[in-house]
Amino acid sequence: MHIMSFEEFLENGKPEMSVIIQRVADRYKKNYKNTLKRQHVPEYQYKNLCQKEWKVFRKTKDFDAAVKKEMMQGKESRKFFNPKYRKEAEALYDQYLEEMHARMEEERLKNAVLTAIPERIRDAYPATRQLKRRFVLHIGPTNSGKTYEALQKFQNAEEAVYLAPLRLLALEVYETTNMFLPCSLLTGEEEDIMPGATHISETIEMADLSRHYDMAVIDEAQMISDPSRGGAWTAAILGLCADEIHICMAPHAEDIVKRLIEYCGDEIVEIDRRERMTPLELDPDNCRFPDIVKPGDALIVFSKRSVINVAAELQGKGIECSMIYGALPYETRKAETERFLNGETKVVVATDAIGMGLNLPIKRVVFLETEKYDGYEIRLLKPEEVQQIAGRAGRKGIYEEGRFTACGGRKFIRQSMKMSPEEIDFARIRFPGFLVAVEGKLSGVMKRWNELETESLFLKTDIDQQIDLCLWLENHSDDKETIYRLINIPFNEKNDDILFLWKTLALRVAAENNIDLTREIEALAREKKRISGMTDTSQHIQQLEFLYQKYDLVHNFIRLFGKLDTRDANKELLRKKKKEVSDELTAILKKKKLKRRQCSSCGRFLPYNYPYGMCSDCYEEMQARRYNRYYGYYGYGDFEDY
Repeated sequence: MHIMSFEEFLENGKPEMSVIIQRVADRYKKNYKNTLKRQHVPEYQYKNLCQKEWKVFRKTKDFDAAVKKEMMQGKESRKFFNPKYRKEAEALYDQYLEEMHARMEEERLKNAVLTAIPERIRDAYPATRQLKRRFVLHIGPTNSGKTYEALQKFQNAEEAVYLAPLRLLALEVYETTNMFLPCSLLTGEEEDIMPGATHISETIEMADLSRHYDMAVIDEAQMISDPSRGGAWTAAILGLCADEIHICMAPHAEDIVKRLIEYCGDEIVEIDRRERMTPLELDPDNCRFPDIVKPGDALIVFSKRSVINVAAELQGKGIECSMIYGALPYETRKAETERFLNGETKVVVATDAIGMGLNLPIKRVVFLETEKYDGYEIRLLKPEEVQQIAGRAGRKGIYEEGRFTACGGRKFIRQSMKMSPEEIDFARIRFPGFLVAVEGKLSGVMKRWNELETESLFLKTDIDQQIDLCLWLENHSDDKETIYRLINIPFNEKNDDILFLWKTLALRVAAENNIDLTREIEALAREKKRISGMTDTSQHIQQLEFLYQKYDLVHNFIRLFGKLDTRDANKELLRKKKKEVSDELTAILKKKKLKRRQCSSCGRFLPYNYPYGMCSDCYEEMQARRYNRYYGYYGYGDFEDY
C-alpha cells in the first residue's frame, strides 16, 4: 500500500476530498440520527446504527451524487495550492497519514486473522476431530418427553454432562440427579462442585470443550440460530468431546443439526421422533380478561411490567396468582412454582420464560399479548414461539388434554398453531477465543473477524456490544487475555447501575488482576437496607431484581479474578446475601398486595395493557380545558369580546 508524499497528496486533490467526504458523512449521520429519534430507537444504539448505515451508503450511487454536489458548491481544490492555506493542507495530510497507517494495520490484522483461522470451522476443535462421536437425536414438540428420555440416559452414564439453555433448567437437573447420584452444578451465577461427582449440569455457555465425557445431553438445540446465544450450541455440537451425544430439539431444527453432524464427519446412530403425549386444542370459550380466568390457567404476556400489572389486576378481583419471568431469581421462581403446585395459587402469570423446560400442571395457556420486544423491535410472535408456549398446556398424568386461547389475536394464535415453523438453515458461530493470540489490539482483531465471510452453513453472532466494551477497556489495559475474559462476563448492560459496577470492577481487575471483592459485597448489602425501606411494591421488586443481578455480576468476578485466599469465603458470603434478596422477593410476592394501575387524575383503575397514565375521559376533559383556555368562552362578557 503506497503512502503519498505531501506534494503527491496536493496534486491528487486529497485535501479537497477529505473535507468533502467528511461534510457528506456528517450531514448523512445527522439526518439518519433524526430518523432514529422519530422511530423511538434507544439513544445508546445511535452510534453503531449510524456507522453501519454510513458504511452501506458509501457503496451506493447516492454517495457519489452527494460528493459531486458538494464539490460543485466549493472551491477547495484551488485554495490548498495557496501558501496561505498550507497549514490547513498539512493538517489534512497528517490525518491522511493516520488513516493510511490505520488501513495498513487493518489489512495486516485481516491477513493475520485469515492465517490463524482454519479453512473449515470444524477444524478449530482438533481434539474432537480425533473422535468418532455417536449422536442420538430426540425430536419432538413441547410436552413430548424428549428431554426426559435423554436425562434417563444421562443418569445411567458413567461420566456425563447436561448442557441447559437456562440456569433454571440446569438447577432443576442438578437437584433431580443428586437424588440418585452426585452431580455438580456450574452456571454463570452458581457453582457447586460435589466431591467425587461424575456428572455435571451446567448452562451451555459454561461447557468445557476440553474435557472428555462418556455421554452428553444438549437441550433445546433449536436455539442454535439465536443471534446472541446461538454460537454456544454450535460450539457444543462441533467441539464437545463425548463418545455419545444426545440432542433434544424442536422439529424445525432437525435439518441444520443433521448437516452439522455430517459436516463433522460423525455418525447419527438413532433418531427418536416423538409426538405430544396429550392432545392440544383451541379453547372454544370466549376470552375476555379477567372474566375468563380459570384454575390451571397460565396467562402469557411478554414483559415484566405486564406480569406485575396483570397480577395486580387479578389480586384486585380476589384471585391469587404465581408470577414467573426471567428477571426473577431462581429461588423466587422456584417458590412461585411451588405455590402453584401446592394449590396456594390457581393461576400463573408468566412471560415466554415458561415455554422452555418448565414442567407445571397447566391446563390452559391464555395469550394476553401476541407481540413482544426482541431487543431490536416490537414484533408479532413467530409460529414456533406460539407452539412452544402453548405446548406447555396439558401435562401428562394430570390432564387428559391441553387447551390454548387468546384475548385479542385469537385468529392469529389459531393460525400460528397450524403453521409449520420455517426450517433453520444456518447455525450461529461466536468469536473464536484462540484469535486473542493474534498480534494487535483485540478490538481490531474482533472487527476484522466480524467482517470476514463464513462458510454457507454459518452466520456470526452479534458481537458489537463486546467490541464497544473492548475499546473502552483498551484505554486502561493492554492485557488481551484479561480483556477477553472481562467482555465475556454476562450482565445487563442496558441498566446503567449494573454497567457502572462492571466498569468499576473491570478497572480494578486491570490494575490488580487478583482482587478481593469483600467490600463490594458489603456495599451491596448496605444498598439492600435502603431498598428494603421502599413503599412502592413495584419499585421494590424491580430494585431487588437489579440488586440480585449485581450479586450475580460480583459472583462472576470472584470466580474469574478473585483472590485465592478470600475466594471461598466471599462465595459463601455472596450465597448468603443472594438468599436474603430472593427471600425478600418471595415474601413480597406472597404477602404484599401489588398496586393496581390508576388514572393519574381521577384515580380510576386502568386495565393492565392500557398504554397511558391517564384514562380517556380525563384526557378528553384536559384537552377541552386547554382548548377553552386559548379559544373558548369562560363566561365573562360576550363571546365576541374574546
